Amino acid sequence: MPKPERGARTRASTWRQRRGVEIALAAGRTPEAIFPRWRARSTALFFGLAVLLLAPWPGCGRLFGPLFCAFSNAVIVVVGAGGDSEPRFSTQLPGRPTPEPATTDWTVWLAATHGEGPSRPPLPLETRILGYTPLALSLGLTLACAVSWRRKLRMLGFGLALLLVRLAIAIALPVSRAFSPHPAAPGPISELVWYVLIDLPAMSYVAPLFAWWLAFTVTQD
Repeated sequence: MPKPERGARTRASTWRQRRGVEIALAAGRTPEAIFPRWRARSTALFFGLAVLLLAPWPGCGRLFGPLFCAFSNAVIVVVGAGGDSEPRFSTQLPGRPTPEPATTDWTVWLAATHGEGPSRPPLPLETRILGYTPLALSLGLTLACAVSWRRKLRMLGFGLALLLVRLAIAIALPVSRAFSPHPAAPGPISELVWYVLIDLPAMSYVAPLFAWWLAFTVTQD
């Protein structure tokens, strides 16, 4: 009958051998792919979510409008865009309680609220393509991705943060140009950022895909 000390040494040696095999196998594994493997179920789920989120639901624009205005006005205050004119976004045309016939539920208005700076006629802005569509597609891509729920939450937070930064740039640059007392010629960097990230309508569909991919690469299960 083996002694207890010898049995303990034998078990320790066996554990070390097993651990060495596991480390060797882990070292031989290929790193995680840059893109996740999209199965048929994930693809079908994404298209179903995209149709559901982008469908013209009644009242969706009216619900999104106040959120867009609150975020946009916060961006204007933080970056100081507009100066003494103090431009602000609102869901109603200033001075007119009834909406304009040519507007939709997705229309918000930008107007100066202070008379000491440059004034412009109220400017309409459609928020569906610029603001809502990228956020909705990012949500659909993240929920359809075949990863753990903890990673989905991290991906969603990272992706939405990138899209909100893009939206902040899309708000700050035009407001600064429209209400600046001495508008300067845009620099090459700002022109490049505007053209690549915002000006092209297709970027409202490409930006959420790029943000989702970055969120996938910087997170792990």
